[in-house]
Amino acid sequence: MSSDAGFHEPSSRRSRVPRIVQSVRSSSLGRLAASWLASLKDPARVIGLLLLVSLLLRVIWLGVPAKGLIFDETYYVNAARVILGWPATAHYVDSPPGFDPNTEHPALGKLLIATSMFLFGDNGIAWRIPSVIAGMVALLAVYLIVRDTGRSAWLAILVTALVSFDNLTLVHGRIGTLDILVLAPMLVGAWLALRKRWILAGLAMGIALLVKITALYGIGAVVLYALLTEGPGWWRARRVPGLDDLRGPLGFVIITFSVAIGGLTLLDMALSQFPSPVDHIVRMVTYGANLRAPITVGLCPEADSRPWQWIFNECQINYFRSDVTVRIGDVVTAKYATIDFRGALNPFLAGAIPLAALFTAWYAWRTRDRLAIWAVAWGAANYVPYLLLGVFTPRIMYIYYALPLVPAAAVGIALLLTRAGLPRAVRWGFLAAYLIGFAAYFPFRQIP
Repeated sequence: MSSDAGFHEPSSRRSRVPRIVQSVRSSSLGRLAASWLASLKDPARVIGLLLLVSLLLRVIWLGVPAKGLIFDETYYVNAARVILGWPATAHYVDSPPGFDPNTEHPALGKLLIATSMFLFGDNGIAWRIPSVIAGMVALLAVYLIVRDTGRSAWLAILVTALVSFDNLTLVHGRIGTLDILVLAPMLVGAWLALRKRWILAGLAMGIALLVKITALYGIGAVVLYALLTEGPGWWRARRVPGLDDLRGPLGFVIITFSVAIGGLTLLDMALSQFPSPVDHIVRMVTYGANLRAPITVGLCPEADSRPWQWIFNECQINYFRSDVTVRIGDVVTAKYATIDFRGALNPFLAGAIPLAALFTAWYAWRTRDRLAIWAVAWGAANYVPYLLLGVFTPRIMYIYYALPLVPAAAVGIALLLTRAGLPRAVRWGFLAAYLIGFAAYFPFRQIP
C-alpha cells in the first residue's frame, strides 16, 4: 500500500473549495455566464446566435481586397459599372453605357449589384452587399424549410449550421457574383411551396429566373417534391390525378414563368438591345449550349470539372490568393497565403455526401419523411441534369455549380447524424471536424 493511502484532505481545505465555487457563481460574471449557458437551451436564441455569427463571418473584412476583384466579380462588377455608365476595367470596357453587357444571364443580379454601387460607391463593400443579404436569406430559408417539414427547431439549427459553415456557401455569400443571388429566391420559393403558398412561391422562383436561368432546376425540385409526396397516394388509389390535385403545382409553374417572362421583358426594355425576351432567351440557351470543356488529360489540369468530381471536392478553383514570400538574402525560406478564396466545399461535407445521400434516399423510402423527401427532390433536381450533361455532352462545368446542392447535402448529413444510431462521440466528433474543415478553408489566414 502506498504511503499516502490513508491521507485525508483537511476539512478546512475541503470546505474552502465549495465556497470558492459558490463565490464565482454568485459574482456578476458568474451570473452572466450561467444566464448565457441557460439561454443556449432555447432554440430561438441559438438560431439567432447562429445567424449573427454567420453574418459576422460574411461581413468581416468585406472590402478586402480593397481594389482587387474576386473571381467572376470581374464580369459582374464591370457589368454593373457599364449599367451605371461608369468606366469599366478589363471586361466590357468598350460596351455601350446604360446597357447590361453580360447578356448570357438576365439582368436582375447585375442590377442589384449596380444599385448597391450607386448607393455606396464603387468599392468592395458595395460590390458584395447584395450577396451578403442573399446569403443570410438563404440560411433563414433553409431553417424554415426544415421546420415546415415538421422537424424540430434543433434539427433545423443543425442543418442551417452545416450550410453556414460550408466554405462554398461562405465564399459566395460574400463575393459579388450571381450564384448566391439566384439560390436565395430559389430556397424561398421552395419554402413557400412547402406551405402551399403557390402564388408567392411562383413569384420567388420567377425572381430567381431573372438572376440566372439555372433556377429552372429549383422549379423541377418543387414539382418533383410534389410528385414524391402526393404520387404514392394516387398510385395506391389507382387514380389519375385531376385538376384539383394539380392546381397548386400547375399554378406555381405558370406564375413562375409569367413572372420570369414579364420581368425579362421589362429588364430588356431598360437594359438591353434585344427586340424581344424570346431573342434574349435564345441567346442565353445557345451561349450555355456552346460552352465546351477543354480537351485535356490528367486530374484537374484546368479549372473545369465533371459533376462526379464535385462530391469528392476535386478540381477546386483559386478565386483569389495573396501570398507572402519570406527571404533571407536571395534565398526563399517560406511562402504562405494571407488571403485564399477557394471554390471548394467544406471537405467534411463533401466526404459525407455519398453515405448521407444513400442513407437519406433509404430513409425517405422507408419512412416517407417529408424532410428526407425534400432533400432527395432538391438534390436530384439540382444534380442529375448536370450529371447527364457531364456524361453525354462536352459542356464545361465547375465545382461552384454544386452550391445549390449544399442544403440537400446538409439535410442528408443531419439525418445521418441523428437517425442512423451513431454513437454520440461519433456525432460530436464529426461536427468538431466539420468546424476544423471550415477554419482550414477560411479565406483570411491572418488579420488584413
